[in-house]
Amino acid sequence: MKTFEEMFNEQVKNQVKLIKSGSYDRFANMISDELPCDDTGLFSYHIQQLMSEIGEVLEADKRWKNFRNARYDKDKKLDELADCMIVLMNIVMFSGFSAEDILKQVEHKLGVFSGRIKNGK
Repeated sequence: MKTFEEMFNEQVKNQVKLIKSGSYDRFANMISDELPCDDTGLFSYHIQQLMSEIGEVLEADKRWKNFRNARYDKDKKLDELADCMIVLMNIVMFSGFSAEDILKQVEHKLGVFSGRIKNGK
């Protein structure tokens, strides 16, 4: 299995290919040739995409609803959660952060949360 950093770097390559192919044409004048980069247009685009992907997760698993809550497609839910993770990588990337940056911050936050749980706060 690949490390998170290897997957992140693979996604950077995917985004570079999309940029070079003109897939982000409405952001063409805002895109840096080097990723990660701090690009508010593509950051915003991927935040909106994440919202859409979260909606797809909720569609795959309707058990959260008060009624009509029988739908649960485990494989589809896992697929949509993977999409969310990839889009989160894009958000990190277009915020100008590297895989190492986000991993260090996640490690730090896990320590903060663990401390809160331990201390009951």
